[in-house]
Amino acid sequence: MNQKINPKRFLMLIFIAGLLLDFITKQIIISMAYDSFWILSFPSDFNNYTGFLFGSYFGFFNLVLVFNKGISFSMLSSNIEAMRWLLSAMSIFIVILIIKFIEQEKELKYKASLTLVIAGAIGNVIDRIRFGAVVDFLDFYIGKYHWPAFNVADICICTGVGLFLLFKALDWKSHKERIKNKKKK
Repeated sequence: MNQKINPKRFLMLIFIAGLLLDFITKQIIISMAYDSFWILSFPSDFNNYTGFLFGSYFGFFNLVLVFNKGISFSMLSSNIEAMRWLLSAMSIFIVILIIKFIEQEKELKYKASLTLVIAGAIGNVIDRIRFGAVVDFLDFYIGKYHWPAFNVADICICTGVGLFLLFKALDWKSHKERIKNKKKK
């Protein structure tokens, strides 16, 4: 009963799960604002919904709808149409680089963490192509200080990068310990 995990299937499962969870949660938020589950392009009245507050929960969390035309923390946010395509192209280029890195990587844990990054990046690229902006909806705050709104794709990216760095740090520590133990012998 000890079956070995098929690495390609495992990575595909991570990718699809991250992408689907991101897509479905964004569609739910959009449907809450527009009373329609299938909004396929950028809503003409998006300015009415940028920063739209659906509700405040637990004293530290808001459910909002924000169309972010920039990158993290709304940096490079612009109404210039070319920026939409430039940011999409940059994201796709980075995804291609990560895929090349994954192909060369031998350990599944690194491949899995980077696959999460790819799922998040592709999720946000899909938004940029569909809407010209990324749909953000999770807003955490303390008092009047708010962390910039984000989405499930952003969680995938941050979690993937965090796991990759953690695995590298643990492997480096383990490697350092092995070298130390060899010197003692």
